[in-house]
Formats: sequence, structure tokens, C-alpha cells
Amino acid sequence: MARPIDPKALPAPRRDYHCVQALRAVAACLVVLLHCFTMWIAWFVKSPGAHAWPNGATGVDIFFAISGFVMAISIPGLRGTPAEKAKGFLWRRLARIIPLYWGITTLKIAILTIWPDAVMNPLGGLSRIASSYLFIPILNAKGEISPILGAGWTLNYEMLFYVLITLALVLDIAPLVFVTPALAVLACVAFIPHGHLPDFTTLASPLLIEFLYGLLLGSLVARGKFAGRSWGPLLFAASFIALMLIPKPSDNWRFLFWGLPAACVLAGAVASEERWGARLPKWLLEAGDASYALYLCQSLSMSAVDHLMSKMHLPAHPALAVEIIVSFAVNIPIAILVHRHIEKPVMAFFKQRRSVKKAVLVAEPSLAPEVAV
Repeated sequence: MARPIDPKALPAPRRDYHCVQALRAVAACLVVLLHCFTMWIAWFVKSPGAHAWPNGATGVDIFFAISGFVMAISIPGLRGTPAEKAKGFLWRRLARIIPLYWGITTLKIAILTIWPDAVMNPLGGLSRIASSYLFIPILNAKGEISPILGAGWTLNYEMLFYVLITLALVLDIAPLVFVTPALAVLACVAFIPHGHLPDFTTLASPLLIEFLYGLLLGSLVARGKFAGRSWGPLLFAASFIALMLIPKPSDNWRFLFWGLPAACVLAGAVASEERWGARLPKWLLEAGDASYALYLCQSLSMSAVDHLMSKMHLPAHPALAVEIIVSFAVNIPIAILVHRHIEKPVMAFFKQRRSVKKAVLVAEPSLAPEVAV
């Protein structure tokens, strides 16, 4: 019979993962690039048969894997009773995700109230507004999850993942042991033929498996079974190239054709940490810090860029180049300013006033765990 693992015998977890932090910046930039292509098709190409380059959406798959990874390496540092651990975990997640998301959502609602034509999608009714704030999926005519802030659709899945982790902590069950069958069941539901169901049932999606990839990788790291590897950069490069070239799969198989390469990109970044983590430039790490702000803010700033671009009479391909340059020149500085002067002060405010004192992360990683996506 295998001997139980003594937690004290495990190596101390790292406090920072600079390569993963930089990967968050890359993932957010991929989403910006996706929207550049999407808006270019809408404003300049205007061809019903035209297709934008979809692979920028893989930034979301990378974010999901990172989220699972950070949960796995953070949870072992929680202290207290199961209930205290769960409260501490959930408080930190909500304080990290909600304030900025609600703030930008409210700003967009205000803009659309004053200027309804500011974006391509209308504001909608009270049910859409309420669902956006409460992280409850609501579908548009195309069957897509459509919160007020477009990027918020991924946060619905993030919140479900956090609820499952919280339940595991309350029940005092290892998160990997509890979450794995739960996510597997929810993923399998999507493959069962069914009639019309309420919009919230879209949370039962194979996309959830992508969190599991990161959770599994993080569990290996936390147990000291995934130290630095010389093949890390090669795995990162090969997986990233594959991710940029693989055609867009169907929603049900995205977790395999995009999610698995995204998890390999993350694994390559983790394996490269010991050799390359300390060599990364500070500006790239700060961009990683601001990746959540970039992910959310670009939903608003891209609308302004698109309106500006639509008034220019440019040929299609030069317009795409200008769209990309202007988008990054606008969005990255805005995201860094929002992170420095809004996001960080708000997080500090909630950290100082958190009601749970006993559930403290004694070895908290320095990278922020969300996406968010």
C-alpha cells in the first residue's frame, strides 16, 4: 500500500511564476487581436462570406488553464477550519473579480443609455442587465452568451469553477478529487441531445475541462513533481504555434483541439520558470498584472477605436494594420492605468477589510489568479 504523502516533506511552493504572469499578458493581447480582426471584417470587408482569424480566442483557453493552475498552487496555503478556508478562498476570488467587472459594466450601461449606437449590440432589457451583474448566462438570438460587457461571458464559467472549489473546501475534500468528476459530468451533459432548456444550462460545457487541465498541472507542481525542465521553451513554442494554426473547432470539442494545446503552452511556461522567469522584462510582467483590466477594458475602448476607424476611407488590408496598431496603442496604456489607479487600490481596500482573518495564504503566488479572463 502506498504511503501517504507528508505535506512537510514536499518542497516549498514558489512565490512567483513570472513566465505564467507573462503568459497572461500574451493571452489578453490575443483577445484584443481577435477583436481587431472581428471589427475589421464588420467595418471594412463587409463581405457575408468573409471570416476573421479566430485563433485570438485561444487567449480565453489559456486563461482558463491558468485559473485552474493558480487555484491548485494557492489552496494548499489556506489555514483554518474547512469553513474558514472556504470563506477565505471565496472572499478573495469575489474581491478580485467583481469590483472591476461591475464597475466597467456600469460604465458601459451608462454610455449605452446616453449613446445607444455606441456599440454594435444594444443594451437590452432588465433581465440582461441583472444577469450580467449576477454572472448568470443569458443567450442572444445566435445562441451565444451575451452579457452587457461582452468579455464577461467567460466569468460565468470562472464563477462556477470557484463555486465548485468552495464546495470542495467546505466538504474538506481535495479539490482535484471533488472537481474532476463534477466537471466531467457537466462537460458530458453538453453531448446529450436535448430540447430547449433555460439559458443557465449553457454552463454545462466541455470548456470547463480546461480548468481541470490547469488544476491537474498545478497539483503536480504543488507536489514537487513538475520542477524546471530544459524542454520547457520547446514545449511552449511548439504548442503556441499549434494553437495559432489549428482551425476553430466546434464548441463541444474546443476543450480538446484548443484547450489541450493551451494547457501545453502553460506547462511549457511553468517548466521554463527556473531558467527564464527572472530574465523577463518588468514591462511584460506589469502587462501580466494588468491583463484582467486589459481583458475587460478593451470591450469599451475597442468600440471607440472602431468608430474612429469606420470614418477612415482606407483599403481593407491597410485598415487592418492600422486597426491593430491603434488598438494596442490605446488599450495597453488604458489597462495599465486602470490597474495601477483603480484595480490595485480596490484590491488593497478589500484586503484590509476582509472579514475572514484565519484563512491566510502563507505562500501566496505573486500572480493574480483570474482572467480573467
